[in-house]
Amino acid sequence: MNRSPRRRSTVALHVACSALVAGALAVGGAVVALPASAAPANSGATANGATVAAPVAEGDDWTVTTTDGGYTVTLDLDEPLPLRAAAPVLVVDGKDIGVAQTSLDQRQLTVTTTDPAVADADSVEQGWTGDAARRATGEAATAPQAAPTEAPVPLTDDPSAAGQYSVVRADYDLGDEAVTLAGFGGRKGEMRAAVFLPKDAPGKRPVAVFLHGRHEACVGGTPSRRAWPCGPGQTDIPSYLGYNAAATVLASHGTVVVSISANAINSLDGTLADDGGATARGQLVLDHLSLLQRADAGQEPRLSPLLTGKLDLTDVGLMGHSRGGDGVVRAALLNMQRTNPFGIKAVLPLAPTDFGRMTLPDTNLAVVLPACDGDVSDLQGQHFFDDSRTAFGDDVLRSSVLVMGANHNFFNTTWTPGKYPKASSDDWWDESDAVCGSKAKKTTRLSSDAQYAVGTSLISGFFRLTLGDEQQFLPMFDGSNRQPAALGKADLRVSASLPGSSRRDLAVFDHKDPAITTTGSITSATCASTDSLPTKQGLPACVSISSNVPDYTPAWLAASVPSTPSLHVTPIGAKSGGQLHIPVAAGSADFSGFRALSLRVAPDDTTSTNADVSVSIHDAAGAVATRKLSDVSRAGQLLPGTRNSPRKTLLQQAQIPLASFTGVDLTTVREVTIDVPKQNGGVLLSDVALLPASTLGTPAVTDRPTARIADRFVDEGSRRAWVSAAAVLSRPAETATTVFFDLDQSYDSRIRPTVQPVTFQPGEVCKAVRVAVNGDRQPSETRTSAYPMTLSNTQGGSVIGDSIGALTIREDDGVRTWSGRPAASAPAVGTPGDACTEAQATTTALTTTLGSASRPGTIAVSGSGYRAGESVAVSIDRTSLGRATADANGKLRFKTTKAGTSATGSHVVHALGYGSGQRGRGTFTTR
Repeated sequence: MNRSPRRRSTVALHVACSALVAGALAVGGAVVALPASAAPANSGATANGATVAAPVAEGDDWTVTTTDGGYTVTLDLDEPLPLRAAAPVLVVDGKDIGVAQTSLDQRQLTVTTTDPAVADADSVEQGWTGDAARRATGEAATAPQAAPTEAPVPLTDDPSAAGQYSVVRADYDLGDEAVTLAGFGGRKGEMRAAVFLPKDAPGKRPVAVFLHGRHEACVGGTPSRRAWPCGPGQTDIPSYLGYNAAATVLASHGTVVVSISANAINSLDGTLADDGGATARGQLVLDHLSLLQRADAGQEPRLSPLLTGKLDLTDVGLMGHSRGGDGVVRAALLNMQRTNPFGIKAVLPLAPTDFGRMTLPDTNLAVVLPACDGDVSDLQGQHFFDDSRTAFGDDVLRSSVLVMGANHNFFNTTWTPGKYPKASSDDWWDESDAVCGSKAKKTTRLSSDAQYAVGTSLISGFFRLTLGDEQQFLPMFDGSNRQPAALGKADLRVSASLPGSSRRDLAVFDHKDPAITTTGSITSATCASTDSLPTKQGLPACVSISSNVPDYTPAWLAASVPSTPSLHVTPIGAKSGGQLHIPVAAGSADFSGFRALSLRVAPDDTTSTNADVSVSIHDAAGAVATRKLSDVSRAGQLLPGTRNSPRKTLLQQAQIPLASFTGVDLTTVREVTIDVPKQNGGVLLSDVALLPASTLGTPAVTDRPTARIADRFVDEGSRRAWVSAAAVLSRPAETATTVFFDLDQSYDSRIRPTVQPVTFQPGEVCKAVRVAVNGDRQPSETRTSAYPMTLSNTQGGSVIGDSIGALTIREDDGVRTWSGRPAASAPAVGTPGDACTEAQATTTALTTTLGSASRPGTIAVSGSGYRAGESVAVSIDRTSLGRATADANGKLRFKTTKAGTSATGSHVVHALGYGSGQRGRGTFTTR
């Protein structure tokens, strides 16, 4: 959570997947990885005979080399890179080229990119994703904002007050390498947790699991060369103990709280994860729940007997801070794929990253956003709320809570100076900033104690509501903005999407609707996302990419996927205002059974005025009732900001009581209008809806198919052609479902960037996505070029599975070094088959024939199912025997006189197609 030693911060305009490709080539890409003996295109020999690439550009602490996948840019740091939620990026000549892979010692960063411009680099520096632009077009108001004349009454109930049960501890520590981490190449991590139990509480109790975020894991002493476990003399930072207040409160009210350690993942995810560690963190949560399940059954002697018979794992909540927020959302999705899932009913991402635009169905959700977050300052976690709220037609409560004056770190005492002595810091970068600086006279910043109290109140209140059914805390999360009086002057802004079965949407503005019109001097347009994205968008941008725009900010793994479609209302001139007209269908005309009319609104990023709009209801008789938004809500006000901390353009909810619309017949409503007065600036609108009395709805653990993207490897070709990649469901779709495909990180002319929705109809399991590849007859410096592909933002009947892949193009016209000398080409990829057929292929059987079973010398291997003409690598017991080329029918015939093995017993033969990724397996026995 500390600042970078390079002292450079940048907006990740191309928040990209270059590191994904590097990671796939390094640790996970059996399809795209080359054999260890293959030399890159521009190489020389070292003293020990190994081959290394000669730089095509270099500086004092950086190099650019040609490698498989494109060009690899490497930056050496003066000191270890701080561990924080945001991911490091490399900036070449002022241009962000993507998220970097980090060495285990945190001293070297690498990005593999297809951008040929890096070969002429003059400078390489390090920045971060998630850092919003630190320049504003003007200085917004920093004074306290006016409260509405009809402000809600504070809650008298205090969610952080102690309950009826005393609390006992049942912590466990199974060691630093007790569990295999998902997707980390076999590396292991700790199983360690603080456990808080309500003493003498009857029966089985609900369970809340807390997951801390990405912070320094090991400090001081001598770092381990393997990064984890900590080295001699190092302190293992106990981040998992930073939420003890909320854990104690919840336990005192009857919930068992388990706060788990994830320091191994923090130490390794920059090197070994292709998704920022979300999957590893999610699986770690499930591993702890499985451990607790055995303890509850009395089958886990390593854990306290106090847990036996006490855990209701059908009633589970998850809280994740920072990258832990990504982790707990992924945990809930992974849980849905289990044969016997746990009953995860509620998820609270706290100051979260959302690298992959994941949507989460059927789960009560509260996203907490710190307005002065200096780490994930773009507040990208807002996408969890935006993307999921209408994705599934489900019946749960979703909330977004903006905490004014809160930073990233102070929700955790271990990360807070004065609370813990090592590796703690204030992540906000400017102490004198008028809005967020801790030393400014009129700052909005909360003290560390006040912020921690807010975090404790939100965590305890949410889980007392969702797991304990304590309905008195529902107004904290339903958008009515009633916060506990015990929080004093803390300023929380809550937007909510109520359960779909009772909410009536009048206008979501997610598509162009000709029935919605304007009169007067305003225009309206359906918009989405920011401008300047890598691929062309179907809708105009709502905001500028240089703004701080949580609803619209691009995601690292899905930069060009459309975000938060909204309606942009723009004044034509300053002399008069206008009206937006939303017709009400006859079947929806009766408003009388609802509590409030709701809309989400924000002044756009270009204006310096509040969105001082009014809302009117028109009945069948022509009567009209009007309410000014500012009378009941601060949603239309500009959020505070300065040049160094630009204001956030964030859609916020206003709820206007229907009872306040007097003089109209609420049973015969014909139209809702939004009046934009003269001299008003641009306004963004979303989610005009009728709200009933608030409820939690009906959360459930549902089983939807998961969507994955399959790697694809093809030759470049000699002309423009279409290449197909496969999006695959884990089983046939039961209802129509859409997932967004993104391939937008293409800096050369070979690939035309694309982003598109992929829709599966009932019964479909695989859909081919076409990508344009521009071939030529010219050699190049790189043997292969890899382009990251992702799936995200699932809608309807599916959720995200393995959503990261690569389209890899092999240079088929010969390879030349940077100096023009010929070099070896990559092995043959063969003639591609149908993308869906290859993506769904299973391992085929190999036949092995021995010259002699007692003294094997000649070994013949045969198999089928490969591409015609592709190179197939053959190995026995993980020892490489060489390669063979599949024939025109895709059959493999391999023969070697090498001794396959000198050991007696059973042996395993593997064959791997270089282009198709097709695997073969066989066995034989020697005696």
